Amino acid sequence: MPDRTWAEADAPNDGWMVTALLTVLWLATLPLGSKRIWVLAVLVFTVFALCLCTAWLWRRHIDEAVQRLKQVRWPLGLLVALAAWMALQGAPLPGMLVRLLSPEAWAVQQGVAPAFTLSLDPQTTRTQAAFGLALALYFSMVTLTLRDRRRIDRAVMGLVAVGLFQALLGLFLWSTQAKYSFLHFDVSHDVVKGTFGNRNHAAGFFMLVLSMGIGLMVARLGAGTASRSAHWRGWLTGAMAFLLSDKMRLRLMLVVLVMALVLTRSRMGNSAFFAALLIVGAITLVLTRRSAPAMITLIASLVVIDIAVVGTWIGLEQVLQRVQGTELLMEHGGREESVEQRQLPARYTLGLLRDFPLTGTGAGSFYGSFLRYQPPSDQFFDHAHNDYAELAADWGLVGFALAALLVLLSAGLFLRTLKTRRSSMARGMAFGALMGMAGMAIHATVDFNLNVPVNALLMVLVLAVGWSAAMLPSQSRDQRSVE
Repeated sequence: MPDRTWAEADAPNDGWMVTALLTVLWLATLPLGSKRIWVLAVLVFTVFALCLCTAWLWRRHIDEAVQRLKQVRWPLGLLVALAAWMALQGAPLPGMLVRLLSPEAWAVQQGVAPAFTLSLDPQTTRTQAAFGLALALYFSMVTLTLRDRRRIDRAVMGLVAVGLFQALLGLFLWSTQAKYSFLHFDVSHDVVKGTFGNRNHAAGFFMLVLSMGIGLMVARLGAGTASRSAHWRGWLTGAMAFLLSDKMRLRLMLVVLVMALVLTRSRMGNSAFFAALLIVGAITLVLTRRSAPAMITLIASLVVIDIAVVGTWIGLEQVLQRVQGTELLMEHGGREESVEQRQLPARYTLGLLRDFPLTGTGAGSFYGSFLRYQPPSDQFFDHAHNDYAELAADWGLVGFALAALLVLLSAGLFLRTLKTRRSSMARGMAFGALMGMAGMAIHATVDFNLNVPVNALLMVLVLAVGWSAAMLPSQSRDQRSVE
């Protein structure tokens, strides 16, 4: 990744955009993670409005904006291409073209639909296309705004603060065992959920925020370390300075987030977090041997404090019992379903993939298109409980390939950043983004976090921060950068 940059005097005065972008994310968490169609419409409108503000700020710096966006042309292009593909799925097309691309979709709509489309639910697919475009615009705004180390640090700290708000609210509602109805959804806070309607979606959110928070801790390794002194006064002064430092404040915030994650009682959410931490930590140790001692100390402290202390104190064994057991509480039924039952709709989704392999049934159409593939069960599934299966069924191989290419391209960049870059911020954000991707990849095998708008938005933010950090100049120039 080139280290090209320009003088800050040639860029717009848009420091407030960091707060604006995080505020959009925070507001999106409040109404059940924006998992309601009208809330999603408000989110899309807000992102479009913020994009217009960004265009106005950059109106006199078009060349500089183009120069920066060129450096992220591949991920941004893939996001735009995915949104365009969803728009094509929902667009009226000639019947012969639909018959050629998706014979099953043509057969289903024959003599029923007013116009032929690749999607079986074109209105929902068009809404998803608008959201896909909003994600691409959000990615571009983040990469335009986070141009130096200080802004990235500020953005990730703000993200951790958003997660801390959710954690504290979730812990409060859980402690009071609150029960209420919100947006026609009955919410019972028998576990920590925050403003999410489902424990697993809250766990996915906490996992991504924790990943970036840990990445920021990696970026701050060795920064601002007090000089060692053999005298007890020097040691005490250094210890007090550490306790009052930004590092300790960040660490305490992450401890609260770990408490919230454990208390979601989400089996895969907790498993994905700790597995991603160990996997990415091991990869980082191999790729960056010069920082191995500090990295080992950090990862060991995270595991010991978060599992042995925090986990034991608040009841991590209850999560382990849910993992080891064959049953878990149904969100609405009050009884338990086995892990095998959770995977049941994903297996039956293969029927959708066989019938609509290339173009899918349309983004967001799973709810209706899965009805005739419903397994012989007394439970109704509105999601496949597997992001891979559901997104492949909705987007088809074309859309799924675009998303997979985005993930692989980003993972490759972050691995290369860990191996070759000296910038501590670039390495730290690569660690956090890679950990978030790994955790989401694991969690996606049994849940549908990427179908929750705010978690999809957060995933795009994670990728954008990772790409922005990779574009930072060398370490010496990082230190001279100003906001």
